[in-house]
Amino acid sequence: MNIPGFQIERRLGRSGGAELYLASQTHPYKRVALAVARRGTAEAPEALRELERHPALKSDFRHPNILHVHRAGAHGEWFYLAMEYIEGGDLRENLAWGMSLERLVNAFCDLCGALDHACGKGLAHGRISAANILFRSPSEVVLAGYCSVDPGERDRQLPPGGVSAANHREDVFDLAQTFYQALTGEAAHDALRTDANGQANAPAALPGHLKMLQPVLDQALAEDPNRRFQSGAAFREALEAVARSGGLAELSIKTAAVSSGEIRTVGEAAGLSSREPIRDERGAYRRSVGFPRWLLAAGLATALVGGGVYLVERQSWRLVAFMAQIGLAEDPNVQSAWVAAQALREDPVQSLAVLVAGYRRVLELDATHSQATQAIASLADQWRQDIVQALAQNDLGSAEAKLNEMTVVFPDDYSLMDLGRQISNRRAADTLLASTRSLLRSQGMSRIPAATVAIQAYQEIVRLAPGHTAALAELAALAEHYAELAREAAGQGDVDGAIVYLERAATADSGLPILEAVREEIQQASRARSAIQELLQQAGAQRARGLLVHPPGGNAAELYHRVLATAPDNGIALQGLNEVTSQLLNKATQMFEGGDLGAVERLLDQASAAGIEAAALLEIQTRLDQEIEALATISQKLAEAGRLLAQGFITEPQEHNAVAVLRDVQRLDPGNARADELLGQAAARLAEVAQEAFAAGLPEPARHYLDLALTVTPDQGEWRSLRESWQ
Repeated sequence: MNIPGFQIERRLGRSGGAELYLASQTHPYKRVALAVARRGTAEAPEALRELERHPALKSDFRHPNILHVHRAGAHGEWFYLAMEYIEGGDLRENLAWGMSLERLVNAFCDLCGALDHACGKGLAHGRISAANILFRSPSEVVLAGYCSVDPGERDRQLPPGGVSAANHREDVFDLAQTFYQALTGEAAHDALRTDANGQANAPAALPGHLKMLQPVLDQALAEDPNRRFQSGAAFREALEAVARSGGLAELSIKTAAVSSGEIRTVGEAAGLSSREPIRDERGAYRRSVGFPRWLLAAGLATALVGGGVYLVERQSWRLVAFMAQIGLAEDPNVQSAWVAAQALREDPVQSLAVLVAGYRRVLELDATHSQATQAIASLADQWRQDIVQALAQNDLGSAEAKLNEMTVVFPDDYSLMDLGRQISNRRAADTLLASTRSLLRSQGMSRIPAATVAIQAYQEIVRLAPGHTAALAELAALAEHYAELAREAAGQGDVDGAIVYLERAATADSGLPILEAVREEIQQASRARSAIQELLQQAGAQRARGLLVHPPGGNAAELYHRVLATAPDNGIALQGLNEVTSQLLNKATQMFEGGDLGAVERLLDQASAAGIEAAALLEIQTRLDQEIEALATISQKLAEAGRLLAQGFITEPQEHNAVAVLRDVQRLDPGNARADELLGQAAARLAEVAQEAFAAGLPEPARHYLDLALTVTPDQGEWRSLRESWQ
């Protein structure tokens, strides 16, 4: 299978009715997930137009918690869809690695917002599951599956009559079912409990440590659709209320089994006897929950035997002493725990989880034990150094194994994400190097399209893995090869061909010493001046038409670059390129003012491919990043203001209250409708409190609160009249 513009690296699996591949988009270069489905011979061209007009491809559909779709199209017998490639795994994989309950709840809160956003844009999902809940990072979740190359899937997502309240409610219900399964390992419909009449109408009771979520899931999964949450916002509000009650950060969920050595070490550290633990009757799904973080790091203190569920709670020294008195545990002894931890460290085969568990046992008994704290920090530093050394030696297997250990033991250490990114980048670089070599072997170095892709790929490898010896050497070889081709073409009088070859050589290695000599030979050729003049005329015409960086190969910027490849000091080309850059910056500014960030991204990709100077690209990219960050900040502040308003912190404390946060939003985004709405709610609540105080015979507080309400929204004539009547 060959899709123009993409180089398929490997198969990822199947999604809906499509095959899913990891691919490299060749121009401009980026890694994407490519969904491909065979189209039937009876399908009219309208099917392609329908796919290309899909709402998920529009810039205003973008949402931080919905998978980005880059482009759609068809080639031959195939429909294809290029999407953002997510490397952080899906929900099942993250649960296998281990997640705090707080992180899980926060992720589902974000997904509720994604559902409401998609519904507002006229899209239903219809098949939410753990497989299409993905993680860009530990704290950033995305929902996949809103756009499909399968026409049947699109009919489901875009009902003929539009997305109804029932469609949206079903999506919220599916999300709740997925949340229940993440918590318990069981499908909600397989775990119903009966009411007094023997009717199955709610999921089975959650384990004791998850009881705080029982009311939320009872409503979310109610048999009667009218009793369920009617929107993602309602479901999110219920989850956030539980999160605000506290305690979720101390609970963790992990579905993968731990080693017997880790179970033994943590069991001894927690003072557990060797008696057979109670087995959960639902057994088939491994699920561990523990209060302190060190239990997760050492295997979550979960004896996952035969698929059972085990809960180990942190014991304070008073509880341990009491258990010692009744003969259920040994009397804690800091010194013996320290000796045991040190003995474990001297054993070279022990895992990081076991070593850290030993020292954390010491801290359980004596929270001020500085040597244990230093030992844990020393282990973390040692493991980081081992990872860095393995990377330097290109031993990615060892580096990844060490990093996985650290991620389990220190799940909240987000500095590990950088090491993980380096490993991922190195693997991506090696994969890209292999595919680039394969391309050049099959196509040959002298084919310009293959060489262009190869040069971009080698440069991407150097970006992913700076100083990559093989990529730099092969770039230099390509530069020398095309410099020689340019020399041969100039000698034969083919100035146009020589210019094209020289441009490839300069792109591969602009500092190659032989380039200057080749330029001189081309400049001496009899047809050089006429070819340059023709290129300048073409470039000027394209500028006049506004074709600055598009279409590829024939835009003004690339035509000027061809001139400069032969005559680097050509004043007309240099000035023309400066004018193109200036026009491009103006165009980007207009797009920013119009709020079309998707168009800015496309313009940036085109400008990069056309060779626009790095400073201008950086200026646009920086502004784009700032705009995206501002949107994220505004969303974050609106959510924070909502929480403060719900908690009653309207104007106090002075340094952090709902009104102050909303004023920040208005400064960032004047006219933000949601901020205005929340300010109105805040003022209304202050006025309500004022009237309650006045009715209770408290005129001074009443006037104070009404003055605050008028300060927030001074245009309320009714409140001003009321204030005057209270004088």
